[in-house]
Amino acid sequence: MTIATKIRSPLVVFVLAAAFAALVTVSPVSAQQGAPAPGTFIGADLITEDAEAASGFYADLFGWDVEKVEDGGYRINHKGRLIGSISQIDGSQDVDRSFWLVALAVNDLKQSMRSAGENNAAVYEKITKVKDLGRYAVIGDAEKAPVMFIQSGKTPIGGTEGPGAWVWAELWTDDIEKAATFYADVVGVGHDTTDRGGEDYHLFTSQGKPRAGIVKIPVELERVDPGWAPYVGITDIAATLAKAKKLGGRVILGETEHPAAGSVALILDPVGAALFVYQLGSAQEEK
Repeated sequence: MTIATKIRSPLVVFVLAAAFAALVTVSPVSAQQGAPAPGTFIGADLITEDAEAASGFYADLFGWDVEKVEDGGYRINHKGRLIGSISQIDGSQDVDRSFWLVALAVNDLKQSMRSAGENNAAVYEKITKVKDLGRYAVIGDAEKAPVMFIQSGKTPIGGTEGPGAWVWAELWTDDIEKAATFYADVVGVGHDTTDRGGEDYHLFTSQGKPRAGIVKIPVELERVDPGWAPYVGITDIAATLAKAKKLGGRVILGETEHPAAGSVALILDPVGAALFVYQLGSAQEEK
């Protein structure tokens, strides 16, 4: 097992709607020095109906070094670091659609899991140790949005920069205050807002820095369940979208410009998992 190769409890799966994605802001994940700060987005695992097809798609699209491992899954490496994995949905899992599972850093996984239980979280996978990489667990938060917590070991996970790196993650939720309280208690993050084009954009913070975004699911998007969405940095969004389509993916939200957010787009891979791409360097702070 690499990271979260099995999930045995029901998961809510979401596909983010396009109309509101232009309001996001993207802040690259900086390289880690020692243990990452609480709430740092350090990786994501793809739970998929076709691991082989997905591994080829992402290796071609982002230039990831995708390596098959003994259990039949795949490690995703970027610049020599593990940034995630790809796992095949099988009969042992009560999961019926492909999705990306976001991983957040925590300082004390045992304490985080105790707090999660006290805050009505569902436990999808108990604390599991992985040699050198640390320990992880998978829960459904207060709204049952699936998320992984990782307490890092001696081998760094994530923390890369540039094209192909994870640059941001967002929690889409029905209740921002409820989510802020849950993650404050369980992960140890703060809650802040920033102005993005006249709109308040909510943030999880720690050590004075933004770690992830929080987006209120608009009432008109009644079929969107709470969940986390990852972003990958790229250099040419038009070329990336064209390549994604050529490789069998679909573009759900084409290139969207926003002065404070930059160029973002939402894609589905050939198996149906959704993630955002962000053109590095495209955001401009409004004066």
